[in-house]
Amino acid sequence: MLHRSIIIGRQAGPPFLFYLCAGAGIGLFVQFLLIAGGSTGALPLSGVALPFTSYGGTSLLCSMIAAGFLLGVSRLSGSQAQMKFIAQRQDKNLVPALLAACAAILLLIVNVSGYTINRKKWIVEPALVADRSGARMFSYNPRISILMNRLQAGNVFDRNGRLLASSDPKLVQDQKDSLLALGIPAENIESLSYKRQERYYPFGEYMFFWTGDANTGIFSGGNNGYFAEYAHAAELRGFPAPIVKYQVSADRFREEKFLPVTGTEMTVAKRDYGALSDLLTAGINSNEVAEFKKRNRDITLTLDAALQTKIELALQQDDSVNKKRVSVVVMEDNTGDVLASACWPLPPVNDFDRLSLPENEMNKLPGWNVNRDIGFTLATQPGSTAKLVTAMAAFNKMGVAAAKKTIRVYPKDLIRVTGPEPDEPGLITIEKAIVKSNNSFFIRLANEEQLQEEMGTLYMQAGMFLHGVGGYYFEKDTGNTSQQDKWRTLWRETEFKSLRRYDPDNIGRTRALGISGMAWGQGELVATPASISRIASGIANNGIMVPSRYVLNINGNVTNSKQGIAIAGDSLYAQYLSTYMREQSAPKRNQFGILVGGKSGTPERIVKGESINDGWYVFFAPEANGNGHIVVCIRIEGTQGSSDAVTLAGAHIIPLLLERNYIKSFDPLKKPSLPGLDNTIELTMRHPDDGN
Repeated sequence: MLHRSIIIGRQAGPPFLFYLCAGAGIGLFVQFLLIAGGSTGALPLSGVALPFTSYGGTSLLCSMIAAGFLLGVSRLSGSQAQMKFIAQRQDKNLVPALLAACAAILLLIVNVSGYTINRKKWIVEPALVADRSGARMFSYNPRISILMNRLQAGNVFDRNGRLLASSDPKLVQDQKDSLLALGIPAENIESLSYKRQERYYPFGEYMFFWTGDANTGIFSGGNNGYFAEYAHAAELRGFPAPIVKYQVSADRFREEKFLPVTGTEMTVAKRDYGALSDLLTAGINSNEVAEFKKRNRDITLTLDAALQTKIELALQQDDSVNKKRVSVVVMEDNTGDVLASACWPLPPVNDFDRLSLPENEMNKLPGWNVNRDIGFTLATQPGSTAKLVTAMAAFNKMGVAAAKKTIRVYPKDLIRVTGPEPDEPGLITIEKAIVKSNNSFFIRLANEEQLQEEMGTLYMQAGMFLHGVGGYYFEKDTGNTSQQDKWRTLWRETEFKSLRRYDPDNIGRTRALGISGMAWGQGELVATPASISRIASGIANNGIMVPSRYVLNINGNVTNSKQGIAIAGDSLYAQYLSTYMREQSAPKRNQFGILVGGKSGTPERIVKGESINDGWYVFFAPEANGNGHIVVCIRIEGTQGSSDAVTLAGAHIIPLLLERNYIKSFDPLKKPSLPGLDNTIELTMRHPDDGN
């Protein structure tokens, strides 16, 4: 068409018509070149339409007008003088232009020949492109999406075989009675019988952040939930799609349209769809695709849907907490299995506009709202639960000597002088500081022993954020050591510099800054209940933190737990802290009915311009049937303090775990004999089987 448009323009006569014809031909050719180059990976995808082919009314109309104009001009014939003038003035430019066009086409042919020679590789090879904000991403062959829709997703089950997601509505109705027994409203279940959808979710909003919603695709690619429908889209269709992550630069990134363009580093994930290459070459309607659909396409999550649903229903019915925002994370220490991440309020899954509001708009709404898994993806100041990290850092640096470390706390040092656990002056050991939650002790300990490096290591291992970086939500990128080095450098240039301002004669002056704030869970340190649960899991599991596991079985293949990470330099350090946590929770035995090991916290923060308190409580108890422990972390936002989280644990969480035979009491009769341990502090005065 480029050649014909130039010939038509030369024959038309007037220079004006020549320029119009040549311009129309060049415009159509450049569009073809851009889309062909982008489709083959030779050029970045530009978003332009392929003339006469791509969807888009305006593009098609313009292309038709250009073609009609060329056809109309082709009827004209200029004089010999006009054509001679055009030849003299333009042929010297046309020949190089046509040669350049031929060279571009030749390069495309060479590039496409690579696809022909190694078709199975290139048919699934993505192109690294930029979206409208400038963020980098991989763009895939659209036939992959068409094929995946044709394959249809399998079923998603919880650890006990309860159906969480399916394409078959009959399977949902088959478990109607068990759903009703859990307390799920009957109308929620009955509504699924007449809805015509691709996917059905019997637990609805109760398990939304774990399943996602393939019908709407909301939050697809988001990190505000686990979303098995998106994370395991390939496995649910019977094939693996390994992910490789790359660190790339985005030179023209604009986070919002009113912000300036900047350069930034970002991590992009590339999926390998090589398992589909044979099906794509065979054809979407081939017999090979029909046979492929007979594979096992089911996955089983580690979640206990009944436990999570019962916790959320209990939160809904408890007037002391149902006007607040609550998250409860439950996991197993020796496997890393996540059993529940319950929240209240529940996400408004039937109000798409509200659910999809950005965070800044969501915060303008009255009351508490949820559009993310707040147990895993909402980090806030953890308060005194962070003292577990500070104490572990002390053991890792000082060894067993940390257990014997004594610090004098003066009356002028006291941070909290009222409440159920006020700071106490005097000679304080790390054991007493954990049991009595002494803020002043940990501020002095972290600064005077310079524990910041050891604390930073634990933050990155567990997924806690300092100065906005360093943490993670669901899975840690273990191969990204260079990024971790950058984070640690940033901390040294910001938070760790507070050591210079620390004044042992006036610790209150910097109590919420840098290392002082980190020591007792305030300032720039924020954590999710999941990350605090991981720390407690590592303590309960003799210093080994097993990375969180979310899937038990994929397509009939068992998913093994990952290699554990040592958060303690010696298992003895974890035994010390485990004992301290049991001592801290011993007075709560009558309230709980069993003895657990725990740590509470009451951090302060600003929300919507107002100062509020959060109530935290993390605890663990032995498994009723097994060698591990069940770990629970509770956070109540906008409450009186940690006593409310403790009350919630005793009123609902522990009874539900006992009812479902998950936990039993620690044996209170014997206290471990550890060097430096104060054996005058009793774990409890009664045995759990004494009838009290």
